[in-house]
Amino acid sequence: MKQRFVLLAILLTITLLVPVVLLNSSVLQTNDNLDNTVINELLNEISDDWDSISNKKAAFVPEKDGISYEVIDNNGNILIRTESGMPVDLGRATTERYTIRDIKVDGEVVGKLLINNEFKTLMANTQKAYIKRFIIIVAIEAVIISLFLLWVYMNIVRPFDKLKEFATDVASGNLDKPLKMDRGNIFGSFTESFDIMRSELNDAKQKEYEAQRSKMELISQLSHDIKTPVASIKALGELLEAQSTDAKSKERLGSIVAKADNIDIMVSDLFTEALTDLNELSVDLSEQESSILDKIIKDADYLDYVSDTRVEECIIVCDPLRTVQVINNIISNSYKYADTKIHLESHIEDDCLVVAFTDEGGGVSNDDLPMITKRFRRGENAKGKPGSGLGLAIAYELMEKMEGELEVANADKGLRVTLYFKIA
Repeated sequence: MKQRFVLLAILLTITLLVPVVLLNSSVLQTNDNLDNTVINELLNEISDDWDSISNKKAAFVPEKDGISYEVIDNNGNILIRTESGMPVDLGRATTERYTIRDIKVDGEVVGKLLINNEFKTLMANTQKAYIKRFIIIVAIEAVIISLFLLWVYMNIVRPFDKLKEFATDVASGNLDKPLKMDRGNIFGSFTESFDIMRSELNDAKQKEYEAQRSKMELISQLSHDIKTPVASIKALGELLEAQSTDAKSKERLGSIVAKADNIDIMVSDLFTEALTDLNELSVDLSEQESSILDKIIKDADYLDYVSDTRVEECIIVCDPLRTVQVINNIISNSYKYADTKIHLESHIEDDCLVVAFTDEGGGVSNDDLPMITKRFRRGENAKGKPGSGLGLAIAYELMEKMEGELEVANADKGLRVTLYFKIA
C-alpha cells in the first residue's frame, strides 16, 4: 500500500511540474534576427547620399536585402521609406518596437534610421505558441486528472461501495453471499477480514438455528412425555369419578381431573410460547413502489441466476427490510437445493402483485410440499445439505404479517415459490 501512495505522490508532482516546464519553454523571444552587417551598409549608404536624401519628402525606395525601413531628419520629417503605414515619428516607432539607429554625417547626427523588425508578427507567433502550449498543458492535466480519478474510483470508491453493499446484506441477515477479496485495492485486507466475519456469523447463525431446533425438539419431547401420563391420569380420574358413589370421593377425583387439565394447558402454553419466542419478527408496513423488488432481487441474486424480468409497476404494501429477508431466503434456498437458473414472473391479479420464482431443480415430493413452509421441516432433497428448516417458514410468516401470502408448488422442472403483495 505504501508503494501505491509513493507512486501517487510522484504522479501529482509531475502534474505540477509539467505546466512550469512547458511555459518556461515558451519565453518570448524578442531578439530580432536583423543582420548588423546589412544595417551598417545601409547606414553608410544613407550617410554617403545624405545630401540627395535630405531633399526628398516621403519618397518610396526599395527594401535593402529584405529590410523594411524609413529615414527621418532631426525635425521629424520623413525623407524616404520602403512602404506606407510606417511610423511618422520616433514615439510611434518606439511604441511599435522599431530598431532605431543614428545617421551621422561627419560625426554629426543628422537623422534617424527606423528599421521594421516585425515585432507584431513576432508577438502574434508568440501568442500562437502560448495558446498551443496552453492547450497541450490542459490536455496533459486532463489526462493526468482523469487517470487519478479512475485510480481513486477503482481502488477506493468501488471497493468501498462493495463494502457498503456487503454491510447491507449482513444487516438484512443474508450471510450466504460472499465478499470477493481483491488484494489489488486499498481495502483488500479489510475485505478478507469482513468475509471471515461473515463466514463466522453464518456459522454462528447455523449453530443458533441448530440450538433452536434442539430446544424445540426438547420442548416437543418433554411436552409429549408429560402429556401422555397426564392424559392417563385424567382418563383414570374420570373413570373413577364416574364409578364412585361417595360424594367426597367424587369431589376429590374431580379435583384430580381438573388439575390434570391445568397441567395439560400449561404444557401446551409452554410449547406455544417457545415457538413464538424462537423468532418473533415485527413488521413495519408502508407503501412502496414495486420497483423496490427489482433492486432487492438483484442484490440477493449474486450468482445472476434470476432471469432479467422487471416486476410489474404498482404501489404495494410491505416492510422493505422484511421483504429483503423473504426474497433472500427464497433465492438462497434455490441456490442451496436446486443450483439452477431461476425464472422470474410477475403480473397483477385482482388487488395483488404476484411475483413467482421457479427453479429447475426437480421440485420436492408431494408429501414434503405441504410441510416445507413449517418450522424445522425440510424435504428429502435437503439431506446432506446445511440448513435448519427455518428459511421458507420465516418467509411464509413474514408474508402473512405483511398482509400478503406465500405459496409453494411444483412446476414442470422444479419448485415454484409465489409471493402475493397487497396493492395499496
